[in-house]
Amino acid sequence: MSIKLYNTQSKKKEIFKSEIPNLLKIYVCGVTIYDDVHIGHAFSYINYDILINYFKHFLGYDILYVRNITDVGHLTDDGDYGDDKIEKRAQQRKMHPMELVYIYSHRMWKNFDAIKLSRPNLEPTASSHIPEMQEWVKKMLENGFAYEVNGNIYYDISKFSDYGKFANKNIEDLEKNTRFENDPNKKNLQDFALWIKADPKHILKWPSPWGEGYPGWHLECSVMGTKYLGEKFDIHGGGIEHVFPHHQNEIAQNYGYYKHPVVNYWVHTSMLMVEGKKMGKSLGNFITIEDFLKKHSAESLRYLFSTGHYRKPQNYTEQAILDSKTAIERLNKFIKRLQAVNNSKDSSFGKEIIETTIDNFKNSMNDDLNTPSAWASIWIMIKEINKLIDQDNLTTEEANKVLDFLQKVNLVFKVFNFEQDNKEENDKTKIKKDEIEELIKKRDNARKNKNWEDADLIRLNLEKKGVILSDSLTGTTWHYE
Repeated sequence: MSIKLYNTQSKKKEIFKSEIPNLLKIYVCGVTIYDDVHIGHAFSYINYDILINYFKHFLGYDILYVRNITDVGHLTDDGDYGDDKIEKRAQQRKMHPMELVYIYSHRMWKNFDAIKLSRPNLEPTASSHIPEMQEWVKKMLENGFAYEVNGNIYYDISKFSDYGKFANKNIEDLEKNTRFENDPNKKNLQDFALWIKADPKHILKWPSPWGEGYPGWHLECSVMGTKYLGEKFDIHGGGIEHVFPHHQNEIAQNYGYYKHPVVNYWVHTSMLMVEGKKMGKSLGNFITIEDFLKKHSAESLRYLFSTGHYRKPQNYTEQAILDSKTAIERLNKFIKRLQAVNNSKDSSFGKEIIETTIDNFKNSMNDDLNTPSAWASIWIMIKEINKLIDQDNLTTEEANKVLDFLQKVNLVFKVFNFEQDNKEENDKTKIKKDEIEELIKKRDNARKNKNWEDADLIRLNLEKKGVILSDSLTGTTWHYE
């Protein structure tokens, strides 16, 4: 079974083929760790979680997943100038930059665990790879792709003829649109820093052959990606905002060091909007994962994000989250109905529905992770299977097959609840007669309105409390078990 992924490099969907059979080697750009992670981070990393777990649980791949932590070198202009983002925030908080990194790294892990992200195999930090980055700089100087100016080392983009192609950028247009201060000694305005000379007040700096300094932001991902995944690996992921300059510069660095491409498939998630606007603290629509989880469930966020396509912009709204919550409640009611099926008939009414759904789900996911279409196939199945349950035409064996499929789906989407019994539902202490009569009335109303799921749930919950219902033409009677 093969999967197609959209490759930003080629601008088209391509059939995926791994470097090593049945092993997915993937690197995803991690967080610059100076603040709490937010739902924009969640959008990107939930989509990569879906990709990785689909490869693992449906396509049978072993996984080697690397996601870095940027703790040095990411400047406020995303290039060669401005303050280090971590140093700037640490100064505001009156703490050492590495103390800030320590605090927010632990908060990040806590929040990422809370939204059910699978941990990467490796999560290296930029600051722990300074020697390797210096070796890369030396090699690019030797290969003629870099040059030194007053202790700064720049990549010479004129030596890489494809520069700008990956991001659909024209060099002349880039030079016209340069917004930031630039070193007049650069050979080309768009040459980018591999190593930056540190001024005396800079805290995060290291000795080097070119004087005290620190690495450029783009270098860390080239170095860590290849150190742990090799000089050819399968997928490099990130947000669409990484395409330029970050990933374009990585491609240039990789060629400057290895003289050949490193990444086979470049995969990018789109942007998340909040109530139709770009998320920002100044707009009052900035939502951290921690604040989100105070009001809503991780499952509702995962469901919402998985019902859109990872390459298309998605709009987060409070109404959308409430709709997600309602959808999850319906999904879990369906699971309860399946778990309650007790039918040993020799029939196969559900066989075709189940097989078709599994095929449609896989076909959708294999088409560039088309999660909206995958969910559509599940909802169609739910509708048809519910009909069979209502008609007492779904066997226990078929119900178990659906449950097995949904449990496998849940290893990817992580939204279902298969263990819904709680202490109250398991308590078979006799409940009062008037409570039973009231519940029977609610069930009768649900049946009149053809709300079979709610009617079934009332009957099941009463059974768990030791009350057995019997339906006849003259009405419903009950007795204690």
